[in-house]
Parts: sequence; structure tokens; C-alpha cells
Amino acid sequence: MDAWLVGRFQLWVSSQIMGELKRVLLYPRILDRLAAGQVTMLLEKLNTTAKFIDATLKLDVLTHDPSDNIYLACAVEAKADYLITGNIDHFEEAGGDFRGVKIISPRIFLEIFGAE
Repeated sequence: MDAWLVGRFQLWVSSQIMGELKRVLLYPRILDRLAAGQVTMLLEKLNTTAKFIDATLKLDVLTHDPSDNIYLACAVEAKADYLITGNIDHFEEAGGDFRGVKIISPRIFLEIFGAE
């Protein structure tokens, strides 16, 4: 997060992704891991610092968890270099590279990012 907040890379989101994050960040298993106010702070930072995409592209590529298509569509529309996900198995149908977007785990991203 620190690297994103100081502008070392750009984070893209859509209104659909923000809605999903608002819902997921309120899961008890997530709230148990966060200090008071962290959810609010994260959502505020995303609203003010992340770049928003219109999200007009609709994809129906992922069937394991179809709700993940919003992340893939956002990355494609933003012409992102990477889609970073902790649920890499949910994106297997898209392959490791979908329309120029490399789909990688956070660990791999940190390895790549640390080398730059």
C-alpha cells in the first residue's frame, strides 16, 4: 500500500469493484484482522487516490466465480500491466495473460516490483 500511496504504481478500480470491496471488507473474518477505522481509511484512499474506469466492458470469461469478471474487465479497460489477485485459481480460465494483462499473485507482483 505504501508504494501505491506514494505513486510508484497506479491502482485502477470501478464502481462495481468499490461496491464489492465495501461488502467484503465488512465480513467478520476481515474485520477481525483490521484495526478500528482501517476499512473506512482504505475506502477513502481508494476513492481519492485510485483511478476510476467507466467499466463499460462486460466479460463472461470466468465461471469459477463469475463475480470476478469485474476485476478482469477493469484491468482490460484500464490497459493495466497486471491484475494482482490472491485467488489466482479463480482466473485460470483467462490464462496467465488476458488481452495483454498479466494475471499474477501478490507474491509474484512483489518480486517483480521489488526488482524495478
